[in-house]
Parts: sequence; structure tokens; C-alpha cells
Amino acid sequence: MASLKDLSDRNLLEAYADTGDTECLGVFLKRYETSLVRFVSNFLGDEDAAQDIVQETFLRVAKRPGRLLGIRSCHNWLLKVARNLSIDHLRRLIRQRKHQGALNEAAARKANAAGTAGEALEKSERQTRVRNEIGRLRPKLKEVMLLKVQESKSYREIAEITGLTVTNVGYLVHQALQILRQRLRDLREEL
Repeated sequence: MASLKDLSDRNLLEAYADTGDTECLGVFLKRYETSLVRFVSNFLGDEDAAQDIVQETFLRVAKRPGRLLGIRSCHNWLLKVARNLSIDHLRRLIRQRKHQGALNEAAARKANAAGTAGEALEKSERQTRVRNEIGRLRPKLKEVMLLKVQESKSYREIAEITGLTVTNVGYLVHQALQILRQRLRDLREEL
């Protein structure tokens, strides 16, 4: 009686398809394993992934061995399946890298936004502090500062609104700024 190793690919596959003889399937797969692993490993540059892809290739044979019965070259068919699985693997890697890149980019934007939000909060707190200090000024200084800072009025416009001279407005704004500089010195040191 002939050894299993002496049987053709077709005979091994028929025996496996008809009787489920896993020994026949094992002999068939063993014939091509080294060649397929070498090919896929060189194609991908990753021996671990190559092992997985060759296993997936062999699973396809095991699930539907009849598929190979009408094929002229089982080796070529196995190489084609392994190649296609390798290309799918590379596409998955590319998608994963793009996805990871997008996640990293989103995380960076979020971190930047958090930094920006933190900066905005600090700025808002400084503005609130400045407004509070302006509110503590004596009435005439408070009035000219509110018109200057809050309403963005010129000295001439403030003079028209308050009935003061432009020179007097300038003096009051200068006086208010000196007081605010003193009271808000800690804010300037933080910057």
C-alpha cells in the first residue's frame, strides 16, 4: 500500500472530503506550509502575521476541500488565497493606523482645547478681577474707566459724555490705571 506522502494533492483532498481523514489533510498542508509561510512572511515582513495568514488559508481548505478538486495547481491556488489574505491584512493595518492617527489627532485637539479652555477660564477670571477692581474705584475714576474700557470710548467722547475736559479725562484715566496697576500687581506677575 502506498504511503500518504506518495498520494497526489487531488487524492489527499478527495480522501479528506469523503471521509474527513485529517491525516490526509495534514499531509497535504505540510507540503505547502513552508513555501506559504516564506512567501507571506517576505510579502508582509512579519513572520507572526504570516503564520496567522497561512493558518487562515489552511482553514479555507479544511472547510471546503472540494473547491480545490477542479484546480490545476493547488500550490498556485494556496498562494493566491494567502496573497489575498495578506493584502486584506495590510489594508486592515492601514485602516487601523489611520484610525489611530485620527484618535491621536482628536486627543491632541481635545488636549489643546482643554488647554485653551483652561486659558480661557484664566482669562475670564482675570477679566472678572479687573472689573471688580474697577468697580472698587471712587465714582469719578470708575466712570471714566468704564467708558474707556467697557464702552471703548475715546478721551474726547468721554469728555463729551461727562462734561469734563479732555485733559481732565486723561488725568483721571491715568490715576485709575495707577491704582489698578497697584491692586492687580499679582496678575501681572503671573503673566
